[in-house]
Amino acid sequence: MGVVYKAEDTKLKRTVALKFLLFELTRDEKAKKRFIREAQAASSLDHNNICTIYEIDESENGQLFIAMAYYEGETLKDKIAHGPLELEEAIKIAGQVTEGLSKAHQRDIVHRDIKPANIIVTTDGVVKIVDFGLAKLAGQPHLTTASMIMGTANYMSPEQVQGSKVDHPADIWSLGVVLYEMVTGRVPFRGDYEQGLVYSILNENPEPITEANSSIPLEFEKIVNRCLLKDAKERYQNAADLQADLKHVKRNMSSEKTAVHNATTAAWYPFPQLLRKIAAPLGGVILILLLLLSLPSARQTVKKWLGFEAIPAEKHLAVLPFTNVGGDPSNQAFCDGLVETLTSKLTQLEQFQGSLWVVPASEVRRQRIESPSEARRAFGVNLVVSGSVQRIGDRFHLTLNLVDAKTVRQLNSSVISHQMTNISVLQHETVIKMAEMLNLELHTQTRRLLTAGGTSVPGAYEFYLQGRGYLQRFEKVENLDTAIDLFNRAIEQDSVYALAYAGLGEAHWRKYEASKDVQWVKHAISYCDRALKLSDPMSPVHVTLGLIHHGTGHSEEALQDFQQALELDPANTDAYREMARAYEALGKLEQAEMTYEKAIQLRPSYWANYNVLGVFYYRQGRYEDASKQFQRVVALTPDNTRGYNNLGACFFLLQRWGEARQTFERSLAIKSNYSAYSNLATLYFYEARYADAAQLYETALKISDNDYSVWGNLAASYYWTPDERDKAQAKYQKAAYLAEQRLEVNPLDPDVLSNLAGYYGRMGNRSKTLSLLKQLLALKPSNLEVIFRIADIYEQLGERELALKWIATALEKGYSLAEIDHYPGMRELRADSHFKLLLKNSKKEP
Repeated sequence: MGVVYKAEDTKLKRTVALKFLLFELTRDEKAKKRFIREAQAASSLDHNNICTIYEIDESENGQLFIAMAYYEGETLKDKIAHGPLELEEAIKIAGQVTEGLSKAHQRDIVHRDIKPANIIVTTDGVVKIVDFGLAKLAGQPHLTTASMIMGTANYMSPEQVQGSKVDHPADIWSLGVVLYEMVTGRVPFRGDYEQGLVYSILNENPEPITEANSSIPLEFEKIVNRCLLKDAKERYQNAADLQADLKHVKRNMSSEKTAVHNATTAAWYPFPQLLRKIAAPLGGVILILLLLLSLPSARQTVKKWLGFEAIPAEKHLAVLPFTNVGGDPSNQAFCDGLVETLTSKLTQLEQFQGSLWVVPASEVRRQRIESPSEARRAFGVNLVVSGSVQRIGDRFHLTLNLVDAKTVRQLNSSVISHQMTNISVLQHETVIKMAEMLNLELHTQTRRLLTAGGTSVPGAYEFYLQGRGYLQRFEKVENLDTAIDLFNRAIEQDSVYALAYAGLGEAHWRKYEASKDVQWVKHAISYCDRALKLSDPMSPVHVTLGLIHHGTGHSEEALQDFQQALELDPANTDAYREMARAYEALGKLEQAEMTYEKAIQLRPSYWANYNVLGVFYYRQGRYEDASKQFQRVVALTPDNTRGYNNLGACFFLLQRWGEARQTFERSLAIKSNYSAYSNLATLYFYEARYADAAQLYETALKISDNDYSVWGNLAASYYWTPDERDKAQAKYQKAAYLAEQRLEVNPLDPDVLSNLAGYYGRMGNRSKTLSLLKQLLALKPSNLEVIFRIADIYEQLGERELALKWIATALEKGYSLAEIDHYPGMRELRADSHFKLLLKNSKKEP
């Protein structure tokens, strides 16, 4: 709302805070008078927990300002930034806030912007609510316009975000958000963009506080939940009632402390006499327990007897980013690389531990998961590994923590400390420590697999770790270049370092994915081959090679790669999943489906396996089957945007458009993402809202602009928008350019060929269209969307008879009639009597 300065009142010789309002807030006389009226009302509030307002005035340039008392201390926002507050302190602060709000509400003044940044805790522990200068007199006209909502969005009540009348319960809601944040460290409603956050506030319930912080009593959680009820009438109607309930929780906490103290005191006095009576038998029991605990297998049994066993038998695990203690940027890549290698090694243990599965590091990175609760929601894990890395002089210290993802309780921890000159032992020792913490037994074969491709040269290992760290953030081309340089430096130190060659292979493949420059593919294959020649028992390298071969149209070779990976690691679900995709590309659909199902059998709780099977069904026109798989995805990972995007696409093709829209919006509420914008745009397109569709496609391309299909969809939206067709040509050219680059890598990709032929058709290049169509038909495509595009291309070319033939094939295989009905390129074909007869014969008459 403005800028605040610390200043000196030169007349009264006191320190004050001057808040200058933005010109646009009071640019006309009406707004200025309204502000002065509200500031006068706020200045009348005389209360210990409300910031004192001394005066309001206007500077020489006409800018309004408020002079307020200045307080030494810190904002609640800064306080929370250090971590969640203890419940006792949170209640103490909230109690003082409710005192101040109660006074304001009695005077019919609503703050409207309660948030941690507007709450100051002085050095004496006194709480001050600031910024009442923007408060609204109850019953007066609304301060906002349709285009401007006052307040900070995370703390706004449902009535505020909807622009409805705001009264006392709005402040109660905002204080409820603050209460939630004080004890959990995060706000209850989130979104990466304004619309997503608004959706969350209006439609979602926050994660229970007791799940985020298991030490919080249920009574306190109920108070916060009441503050956050969507209907303002169901919340506390005044701050005094909220304050009374908070005091009740505080009294109960004091009573519990007293009871514990009394019980401890009562047990203390007779302890010496009691100890003499039980010392001998107790000593024998302790000795037996110590002997038992020295045995790994017995140790867990004893822990169960004593009630300490908390590590589940089924271990679904995610490794979170490690904290770089000290924040030294030069240490960050080392830290990230350690996470990558630990995740990779733990994944290799899956084949020996049927109860273990590990979330790929790429998924943790892609979804930016940083806390146990986020990992639990996104991946359905029950365990997470967190940690920190610190380098002091010539030593490094690694702390590992095993945490229960549901209760956020630490189950186990370990510290590894070594000289930097001995860093090459870090990888092996880290995995051994983690296996012990997870109660996993490592056999000789397992240990041999874990050390495959490694190095004993300390300098080489450090370069390798840093390279892996930069490779994690492959979305930036400069990081890929740095990773390649580091892997090369590792090889200079150790010329037979197989893992470093494998890193080079992956880095060059990422270079291709980012640039679509074919030269990187050859390098990627070469380095992977070199890694395997140096140390063959590395299943992940075979998977990487398979990805490269499949991505370049050599699916038969890819199958061999995945088979070799499975011979080394029979439980490698990544290999099964990618093998199924290769079978599908080769038209071996039964084998593909069986292989997708095999991946699910191996990891029945892993969402990605259901997702790829759903995509397979989707491409085959089996939309009901596909939707069931995507529903499993969102059930396992309720915050998975990809699951909602795919489920929404199925609803769209099943003609359940209302559900499709809600599902795409649910995806956007979780996180602003390119796919949801693109999918919503497609829905608008088929509703004939072509201009709206173009706008959303433009939004999607701002997030990611290298997808040829979205450029093509944007072009189509302009093509069918009245008076906008002249914009389509440039967009089609861009789409064609990107698609041609994709064909250079895989000239046998039916998706690319069909789309590209359509683009050239719309641009009027008939010869190019026919050439691409000939290549496409030679592949005998089974993908329903490709079949539909072929019909569209023939319709563009004026070949109605062939268009009808391919439409018939699409309908026969289960293609959505709704899409045909609403696709503008099929208008004339739909009016054709032959098409109507076709519908009647296929029993799909609308």
